[in-house]
Amino acid sequence: MPQFTVEEIERAFLKRKNEQHATELRAILQTDLDIIGLSRKEMTDILHDFEPHLPATEEEFIWLNLLQDLWENSFFEARLFALELMFAKSDLIDAHLWGMLDHWSNGVDNWALADWLGHLRAIAIHKAESLVTRMTPWLTSSDPWRRRSTIVSLIYIDPNTLEKHLLLEPHEMFAFIEPVI
Repeated sequence: MPQFTVEEIERAFLKRKNEQHATELRAILQTDLDIIGLSRKEMTDILHDFEPHLPATEEEFIWLNLLQDLWENSFFEARLFALELMFAKSDLIDAHLWGMLDHWSNGVDNWALADWLGHLRAIAIHKAESLVTRMTPWLTSSDPWRRRSTIVSLIYIDPNTLEKHLLLEPHEMFAFIEPVI
């Protein structure tokens, strides 16, 4: 199957543009990113439309380029789409992507993207528990979104069942997040 481009995804977004919902999302998210105003259902529909055209999981270079291009897009929905693609294709997430997720955290200015990044980091931590220690300095970061994302990273959501699990024991969890409190 032919693969798609970020421009095609953007066109699919723009076909469903909703100014009223964009205004509502702008108020909720308080982001500097452009917002098209897609609903949750519209995002899911677009994901399903493009799913047959996604590269094979083994084509890591193509995936990384696609995800990076989506993240560099000026639309909130494009960044969210990149994160949702990664969650849907969680086999792609491992310790090797930690640096990319960390880099993306630098440009986050809203709770939705911070939380999604946290969910993806939790998948990586679930696969390589030692990664949790890399987040310790983030707990005292001056960036509130990085701190929030770090805490979200401690709750693993299974991409297949959506069941939630703590990645640390409760006493470890408290000791880990204490600097934030």
